Amino acid sequence: MNLTNIQLNNQKKILIVIFLILIIYVDSGYILKAQRAGLKSLSLQITKLNTDLVNLNRGLENMRMSQSNPGLATQKKMPKPTKILTESQISELLQDISAVANKFDIKITQMRPSRQVQKDKSTVSQEKLIPMLINLDLVADYHNFGRFIQALENYPVFMGVLQMEISTQLPDYLKQKVNLVLQTYVTR
Repeated sequence: MNLTNIQLNNQKKILIVIFLILIIYVDSGYILKAQRAGLKSLSLQITKLNTDLVNLNRGLENMRMSQSNPGLATQKKMPKPTKILTESQISELLQDISAVANKFDIKITQMRPSRQVQKDKSTVSQEKLIPMLINLDLVADYHNFGRFIQALENYPVFMGVLQMEISTQLPDYLKQKVNLVLQTYVTR
């Protein structure tokens, strides 16, 4: 063996070491970085799927319990009792509706209570209940109007929305003109 072969072997070894260092640098700098990012997004998806599975199992368990014990499900979903007013208490109801409207910055332009003409004699007439309509002309924006309707639905007196008509108001496009007809029942 001569000296030139040894130097050539050393140069090959140094070249191989430099090549290996370059491969390690590229692998750790680019390929492993992309793999770590992929694993991170995959772990987020796995976490989301695990929470979805837990929620699904909880929902299935609730469904099985409601099927095996139907009385328990109806007890949980019982609406709160609503009261029926007398004819003399209608003015108080109108004041309460006005107060709720003021709470949500809704302008009531007109409020008209009227008795509903009954077309057929059903179970309502057997209990001596008289249907009462409350016509409201309102000026409100969509969000406050939705909150107003929700507040009326949660009101302790039975009321339901019979008819609703929403139209734009020309000077102010953020406010709408609403014609709302509420239905309630009163006793004599």
